[in-house]
Amino acid sequence: MIFLFAGNWTKSQVLIKDTGMNATHHAVLHALFTLAQNDQHATVLRVAKFTGLSRDEVDAALAALDRAGLADRERVRLTMQGLGAAMFAGAPRRASTGAKKAA
Repeated sequence: MIFLFAGNWTKSQVLIKDTGMNATHHAVLHALFTLAQNDQHATVLRVAKFTGLSRDEVDAALAALDRAGLADRERVRLTMQGLGAAMFAGAPRRASTGAKKAA
């Protein structure tokens, strides 16, 4: 079992269990957070457009985030643990992911 820890360790800072956080997971996590913050309903297509990822990449990332307990794949939403992880992780460093695409 692989755990990815960020910053100082506390029980609430486990970002993803059983999978390692990669740039795609981070981008999808941030997109879900930003869309919710902007009161926009998240869909796989909207997250794909926001992140610049393909639909298949978003779906695979949602599946991994769902297994980790950070997102609900069926509803395309963050869980409470995912909300904390998204806030803690902040915005991804990729230039293609940003608030510009949310508008």
